[in-house]
Amino acid sequence: MQKILIINRLGIGDVVLTTPLAQLIKENIQDAVVGFLTADKAVDLLQNHKYIDDVFSYKHRQAKKNIIAGIKEKGYTDAIIVDGRLSSTLLAWKAGCHLLNKGYCISVNRHHFFPRKETATRAIEDFSLYASSLLNIDFAKDKLTPRIGACSSERQKQITAWIKKTRHITKKIVLIVPRTAADIKNWNIKELGKLNEYLNTQGIKPLYIGSPHDTKYIESICGDKINLAGKLSLRDIPEVAQYASWALSMCTGPLHILSTVAKLPIIALYGPSDPRRWAPKSALVIQSNLPCVPCLKWDKCPKPVGNRCMDNIKFTQVKDLLLKNELL
Repeated sequence: MQKILIINRLGIGDVVLTTPLAQLIKENIQDAVVGFLTADKAVDLLQNHKYIDDVFSYKHRQAKKNIIAGIKEKGYTDAIIVDGRLSSTLLAWKAGCHLLNKGYCISVNRHHFFPRKETATRAIEDFSLYASSLLNIDFAKDKLTPRIGACSSERQKQITAWIKKTRHITKKIVLIVPRTAADIKNWNIKELGKLNEYLNTQGIKPLYIGSPHDTKYIESICGDKINLAGKLSLRDIPEVAQYASWALSMCTGPLHILSTVAKLPIIALYGPSDPRRWAPKSALVIQSNLPCVPCLKWDKCPKPVGNRCMDNIKFTQVKDLLLKNELL
């Protein structure tokens, strides 16, 4: 029996886009067991997942020997280092795994040395290509579909009941992910407020998704809204989204979680990151037209606040897209 450990300790979006690799392994290698080592923030995504048998949590400064012991205890035979990190490679090796590939990337003060080489433009395809290059699994690139774990049946019932009540106070269920961890990737809050107030005139009170740290930020956005910051787990998001008419998001992890919901129209706002690599295939993308875009620099920008790429995106562009696609 082949027991394959996938390691990707990068962001939530990266983890979501790596799940097709687990599916390819489970569907093409008889009796294969698939484990996934990820950063602690992404663990919830993979719980109760159809194609992932074990989830290992990597917490910052956690004793690596405990993680290694857990992998050894489960008897994992092979490892695929998706995140390309040298530290992930060494961890898998110490856990007794045969390294199907190796990563050499070292990060120092947000600078990356010896990063992994991209093998395809789209990230979801890039990560899935390990199935063909390492395991000789053929697949259709246009059929790759990200998937996260399901929440409990009890939680599904709670969300269904809550949605039923919410329909009495808003004409449509509309989801907005207003903020990312990198300020440079966030839309101008004044423009977001204009959108919120416009939706209010249409009888829509948007549902805002975020972490507990986003509560005050969301409350500061102009207009009436439903603030769900800190009230949903990652696996709750698709359960709520299946009732939504459409969603809007910055380039962040929840955007990719939303993309797991079939036929959900998503408006994705992009600035410094590249939608050719990161945008969900079905997303309606709005991107700044500044000549420096995309720059891939998420930590700093030489332009003053108010003149950056995300400031260049205006409410009217979103409104026009909503009307064009008859989402209102």
